[in-house]
This record gives sequence, structure tokens and C-alpha cells, in this order.
Amino acid sequence: MKRILIVCLFGLLSTFSFGQEFLKGDLSQVKAAQFSEAEIAKIGKELKANQMTLEQAEPLALAKGMSAAEFMQLKIRLQSNTVVPAEVKVEQKKASGTTQEGSVLAAKNSVVFGSELFTSKSLSFEPNQNMPTPPNYILGPGDQLDLNVYGIQQFGFSATISKNGTVNIPNVGEVFISGLDFEAAKSKLQKQVGRIYTTLASGSSKFSVSVSNYRTILVTIIGAQQPGNYRLSAMSSVYNALHVAGGPSDIGSYRKIELIRNNKVIRTIDLYRFLTKGDQSDNISLTDNDMVRIPSYEGRITLEGEIKRPGIFEVVNGENLQQIIRYASGFTDNAYKNRILVKQKTSVELKVTDLNETTFAAYVPKAGDLISVDKILERYENRVQIKGAVFRPGEYSLPLTGSMTIKDLVLKADGVAENVFLAKASLVRQKEDLTKEYISFNLKAALNGEAGSNMTLQKEDIIMVFYNQELLDRYSVSIGGEVRKPGSFNYVSGMTLYDLLLESEYFTELAASSVTVFRNKKDTVYNPNDQEKIVTFNLTIDPKNPDSAATFILEPQDRVVVRRIVTFETPQMIDLTGEILYPGGYAILKKEERVLDFIQRAGGITDEADKEAIRVIRNGLSIPIDWKAINQNPNRPGNLVLQAGDGVQIPNKSYTVTVLGGVMFTTEVPYKSGKGVKYYINNSGGTLDKGWLKKVYVIYANGSASTTSSFLGIRNYPKVLPGSKILVPVKPEKQKTSSTGEIVGIASVLASLAGILLAVFK
Repeated sequence: MKRILIVCLFGLLSTFSFGQEFLKGDLSQVKAAQFSEAEIAKIGKELKANQMTLEQAEPLALAKGMSAAEFMQLKIRLQSNTVVPAEVKVEQKKASGTTQEGSVLAAKNSVVFGSELFTSKSLSFEPNQNMPTPPNYILGPGDQLDLNVYGIQQFGFSATISKNGTVNIPNVGEVFISGLDFEAAKSKLQKQVGRIYTTLASGSSKFSVSVSNYRTILVTIIGAQQPGNYRLSAMSSVYNALHVAGGPSDIGSYRKIELIRNNKVIRTIDLYRFLTKGDQSDNISLTDNDMVRIPSYEGRITLEGEIKRPGIFEVVNGENLQQIIRYASGFTDNAYKNRILVKQKTSVELKVTDLNETTFAAYVPKAGDLISVDKILERYENRVQIKGAVFRPGEYSLPLTGSMTIKDLVLKADGVAENVFLAKASLVRQKEDLTKEYISFNLKAALNGEAGSNMTLQKEDIIMVFYNQELLDRYSVSIGGEVRKPGSFNYVSGMTLYDLLLESEYFTELAASSVTVFRNKKDTVYNPNDQEKIVTFNLTIDPKNPDSAATFILEPQDRVVVRRIVTFETPQMIDLTGEILYPGGYAILKKEERVLDFIQRAGGITDEADKEAIRVIRNGLSIPIDWKAINQNPNRPGNLVLQAGDGVQIPNKSYTVTVLGGVMFTTEVPYKSGKGVKYYINNSGGTLDKGWLKKVYVIYANGSASTTSSFLGIRNYPKVLPGSKILVPVKPEKQKTSSTGEIVGIASVLASLAGILLAVFK
């Protein structure tokens, strides 16, 4: 027993280790079919832990030597495993507190500038294998060449450069081309082939060379999110290698990435040159056994506030704040540049520094700085406003020189409206403590230029000009019911009911001659015993001759209702389709018309009608109809009373039975009179192991269903009719017992049951 437990434990530990290290090893010999379900789950968990989708993992796996076909098989198995989500949202790394960013001042949810190069799916820097081979491409073992001679003489040959650096050309022999650039190799090959194909020298034939398949090179990447050895196309560049490895790690530099070749640093790569200027001079081609080393960053600062691209930026020695702000695409339009706040760490505590627009260009940031740019204030230095009864209310500017009075501002607003209240207006002024005071003045006196009222304005002053409320009173009357344009209309003195009918575009064709007018009761003396607050006028107005409406004078706030013809109703329709003599729409002529009534009105069913499949469709639901029963007794509830919008469907006869569910083959079996459920199941190949025969049910053509029943262990299957569907359910999976306690409990119950049975049969 101990030995079994030890073996199981060792297997689990091995699987765990396998899952963690999957993407770090050589995958050239990996076969997707060899993985167990546990190993698939561990790979899925590894991808999830690394916040990596299957699409992001694919180039990494291919670079590690895995074939595209094997990765596709692995992808199918991973997608069927619920551990791996279809998409993994890449959470922004928080740089706060004591994180590895090294800055306790870093803003939350900031990301390192440049990291988007390696999180964006649209960027991969993959080399274009279909482009012509660059003249300076260095050939090496593994490159496959296509050589062609065409013209008078013809010759075609594909060759792969051997480990010795040569290609063996028929009738020409071995030609050493490894280490040559493509242009030099082409010249050398043409010269050698020209010794056999002499028409090349005269120009009667032509010679072409192309690289049809590029070799792979081994590149080592350290300091990346996914460090390791990668097999890449020989056309790959530094940026491609960085992207495959996930970019710099959380503490990796974006500014001082080293390309090491033959133990010498041949290039120091600054990704910010590419990000800010589009300069790809650092994106040089890789060769076999190159190493890309990403050292730890030396310093990072955080820009926040009114910056176009706030975030974390890496700084190098000698860079000033102006250069860093350029990396962030500059300030927003709302930035207050006269004060930029710098929060900085000293050896013992924090300190703040204020920079202004003239000094921040000379400021050299230190590692860990948090630089904040505030907004400009939401106030105006020269604004005044005028509101109310003027022709052009709104905001106006104070003049740069001189002053502006209340009269000047009113004239700028094109003067006061006709219904202005001249006796009084208000000046709302903001005091030095930012509270407001209201100053009343005589508007008429101000417009006449009187000094006491025509005050000089200051910034943020607001002039309130009031309307004469008596002139503004507007009354309305309303009309509803059977008119073409119901609604509220402006009341004018002397307005008649006929005028209102004309404004509402007159009666509709459904209008009756009954018109009711409701009016508020207007009493000059309050009477508490009078409970009637509304006066009602019931009028008879002939819609064809409404002259009498011209004598009824309306009052403000009257409400008019035009009644509808009582007997008028819109026809309500039923739709009959299928095997019926006259299909189509039929109106409900009287209450409680039933299915049989409509079928008889439509001429009855045809000889091809499946009487067992008749059904009513109501609100998307199917209601089965028992044709035989309603024919025998039309008053049965099954002879359904139809409603507006119902549809009666009468399908044609069906001569098959459909079998589906837990059977070998979902199929249709020809109907055979008298045959039961098992006959049709056997004709579909029989049930699967999980097929649940005792739960079989039959769905009939009219939508009704019948289930299997049993009595004293004898099953009674439903009757099968033409057009039926036999559904064999699948047995639910039983929960396996997993603990010794459960097994002992079940054994105890079985033992007790056995004892009882022995006692009974003795």
C-alpha cells in the first residue's frame, strides 16, 4: 500500500513539474497525443498563470521546436479542457507600495512605457518569408536554394546547404557558399553552373537563385518574461526575438538591451527610439548562437495627470524631464505648466519639488520620481454673463483695455426683449472669498446711463434680467380621442370648439357624434360644501356637419374628448396553413369560434392531411389537437376556442419515425403499422451503453408526448404513430465513491440487506 501511495505521489509531483516547465524546454520531440489529461490540465494552468492565450503561446511553442501540426492537436485538447479560457485579460501590473518597480510613489494601474509592444496581438515583428531574399543575407547550413536555368538550355534543382557549407549540384559538383552573402553566393553559383550550361555566358539562357526555405538559428534570450533558447528563422531580427520571449521581465530594461555575438556586445538597443521616432536601426538581423541580454533597469519614473500618455518611463543617465515628457507625447490641452509637482525619495524620507515651465527642461529626474501635472483652473479671467429677457443671452468677454458697464453688456446682447421687467434686475458678483453677493438695481435707470444703476462690471459677474410674468402667461386647451392630431394647443380669447377641431386636423373616420368638454369650476367664493370641482358638457356634434361646434366658446384649460363609434371593431384574424382546401387568413366572426369551425369554413382538410399532427400555434407555443375526439364531440375542451393571431397548422402525412438520443445512429425509419418502440430503436442500430431504455418517450406529430411506464417490472412503451419522434435519454453519470468510509458504509448496508433476505427466505 505504501509503495502505491509513493508511486502516485511521485507521479503527481512529476506532472506538476512538467506543467510548470513545459514552455521552457525543447519541444521538437513533443507529441500532443502522448499527454495525459492531468498533463493537459497542468499545461492549461501554466498558460493561465502566465496570462497567456493559446494564440500567444503558439509562436513561443513553434520557436521551441514544436511542429505546427502537433501544436494544433495540443490546442484542440487544451480548448476541450475547461482550465484554459478562450481569452485571458492581461491585467495591468500595479506599481505601488513595495513592488519590484522600486518606487513607493508609483501610480496605481500604471504600465511601463514600451510594454505594449509585447502585449499587442497585432505586433509580432515576424519576418516575411515571401519577400525576396535581401542581398546581404548570409547563407548557412540548412538554407534551401532553388536554382533555375531557363532559355535555350533549361535546368531546375533544389538543394540544401550541407553542414560542410556546400551544395551538391548535378553535373557541376559541390560548391562552397556558406558564410557568403546572398549576392556573392549567386555570382559564384552562376559561374560554376555556367561551366556546364555554356549559353549563360552568351546570354541565351538566364540563371536565377532564390531561398525557398530559410534555416533556423539558435538564439538565447535572458532577462525576458520567458527566457530560454529559441529556434527562430534565420530572417529573424532582434525585435522578433524579444516579442517571442514576451519582452523584458518586470525588472527588465527597455533602454539598454544588449545583442551579444561571439562574446562581444555588438549593439545596445533602445526601444524608445523605435517607439517615439519609428527608428528601426536597432532591429538588426540575428545570426546563429546570438544572445539577447536584457539587464535590470537603472531607474524608472512615473508621469501622471495632464500628460497625453501617463505611465511609467525608464530613464537613462543624463536625460532631462523635457525628453521624458516627449516620450509621453507631451502635455494635454488642459495642463497647467507653471507648476509641475515632483515627489522624490531621499535617503531617509520623501520630499517635494515645484518646477515651472522655465525650469523643468533643466531638471534631471531621479529613479523613483513621481511627477504630477495638474489641470488649469476651471474659471475665466475675463468672462461676464447675461441671462434672462435679452435677445442674445450668454457669455461675453471684458475688454482688454477700458471698462464695461451694465448698459454696454445689454447692448452687446442686442437689447432687452419686449416682455422685459424694467423695474428691477440683479447683479450676481463673486467676492474675494469666492462667496457670491446679489446686488439689485433698476434696469431702466441703468439703460438710461444713470451712475447709481449702470455699474462697472468685473470678471465672473452675472446680470439677471427678468421677464414680466403677466406678459408671459400662456394658456392652453387640449383635445383627445378620435381626432387626427390630439394634443395641447395655445388658447386665444374667443376660441371655439370648431377652431380647436380644425387645429387638431378634424375628426377621424371612427369618431362618434358624442363630444365631452371638461372645465375647471371657477368660483370667486370658496364653498366647502361644494364637492364638484369639474364642470362637464356633453355635446352632440355631427362629424359631417360640425357647424354647431362654432357656437361653443372654450375657456383656458378646457379638456375636450371625442368619443369613438361603439360598434366599430378591427377584424381579428386566424391563419390556416397546410393540407386544407382553402388555406389563408380568416376573420373571427363571433365569440368562441373553435378549431373545427374554422376548418369547416376553409372547406375541410385534404386527403393528404395528417389528422394526428394538427396543432394550434399561439404566441410561439404549439398546442396539440385531438382530431378524432373533437370530431366525435365538438363541445370538448380540446376543440380549442381560437384567439386573434392564432395559427392552425395541418401538416401532410408522414410515413417515417425519427429515432434520436442515446442510439447508435440518429435516423428516420419507415413507419410500419403495429410495430413498437423497440422495433424502431433496433433499426437505428440499438442503444448506446448510456442509452436509458426505461425513460424512453415518444413525441407525436401534433406536439404531444407520452412516456414509458412500468408495472411490476414490466415496461409499457408508448404507442408509435406515423411522424413520431422516439427519444432515448442518456443515463446520468453516477458519482464514484472516493473514500474508504463511503465504501465501508455501502458494504454495511449490503450486509444488513443480505441478512434480512436470508431471514425471509428461511
